[in-house]
Amino acid sequence: MPQLTPQQQELLAKLKDIQLPEPVGWWPPSQTLIGLMVGLGGILIGLIWYYLTQRRQNRYRREALARLDRITADLADPLAQLQATQALLKQVAITQYGRSRVASLSDADWVAFLHETALYLPQPEHLAATLSWLYRDPSSDGLTESGAASDHAQITEALTYARRWIKGHHK
Repeated sequence: MPQLTPQQQELLAKLKDIQLPEPVGWWPPSQTLIGLMVGLGGILIGLIWYYLTQRRQNRYRREALARLDRITADLADPLAQLQATQALLKQVAITQYGRSRVASLSDADWVAFLHETALYLPQPEHLAATLSWLYRDPSSDGLTESGAASDHAQITEALTYARRWIKGHHK
């Protein structure tokens, strides 16, 4: 490096080092960022409103499922469980679809209504026959002696279907 003259050294000493500008702050935000924040806030408020509305509208389902849990826990007799579950299904259906549409349904019409309001749920094959056990004469055999295991399996299948129907029926 060549030698600097005293005059050059004096001039060099007067020079200031490179001054960097202050970093750009995040506030105040740009118009785009304000729009983005307002949009995201609106979406968030809309999602919260939708969640709360759905939760309020499906409260009857939660209450019915809790009652179904109590029925299966409190009643030991499968036929009594089926009878209480059938009454609960009717109550849920009346709540959602109205008394005028549901109250008069029985037997095959009731089973068809259950299927129609939850098309994507596979309906047990023997649901109508299983529900007809509720209307048998109490002095008769009740469940068949020879087929007690299959009868119990059909009742369990009907109870499982009732739980899935309560969770997933649609208007």
